[in-house]
Amino acid sequence: MSTSTVGVELDDETRGRLKHVVDELERTPHWVIKTALKERHEDKTRWARYQESGQAIAQKQVMQWLDALAAGHEVPCPR
Repeated sequence: MSTSTVGVELDDETRGRLKHVVDELERTPHWVIKTALKERHEDKTRWARYQESGQAIAQKQVMQWLDALAAGHEVPCPR
């Protein structure tokens, strides 16, 4: 896979928001932008799958699962 560098002009507000995220995550602007683009693509794919199937996991189940993981319990992802 070949790569190339792209320059992007940002207004002051957007540049400030990017800097804030970069500082919070302790990552480079390149990493933050690349990750955001990848996640956006994944979100669109998930949304399309949901629209086709109508299947979803209730937020309460997800939060219980995350709480269990945070407490050190290895539990399967809800389905």
